Amino acid sequence: MEHLTFEVANFKTSKHAIFGRPMLARFMAILHHTYLVLKMPAPNSVLSIYGIIDTSYKCDMEAVQLVETLEYSAKAIDMLAKAQKVDQNQLMIPKMEPTPIALQPDPNVKKIYLGLEDPSKTALIGSDLSPK
Repeated sequence: MEHLTFEVANFKTSKHAIFGRPMLARFMAILHHTYLVLKMPAPNSVLSIYGIIDTSYKCDMEAVQLVETLEYSAKAIDMLAKAQKVDQNQLMIPKMEPTPIALQPDPNVKKIYLGLEDPSKTALIGSDLSPK
């Protein structure tokens, strides 16, 4: 039996304690992150400590959502601060030409029918291509 001193952060994560490399080396412990298993030698066999994959996944997803929410909040605050600095004369919407309602075919593209029996089978090729 050995006594260890370590710090535990007071927040919800998938891991309840974080051990450093010196502790892992002293106990000859091996971490399997994919399977959430910590293995180390015991007096008569190998001691395996298993994590709960569902709980780990939920905690990780909550952490990701929290980070995204904080990032969006910081961006919104930054955008609001920048918007308040904008001169009122710059807020005018510029006049634009209206876009055409119907699309016009490209004159440099030619439609080729692929078969005589089915006229719906077509291909489009450039009309300005060389004969090669």
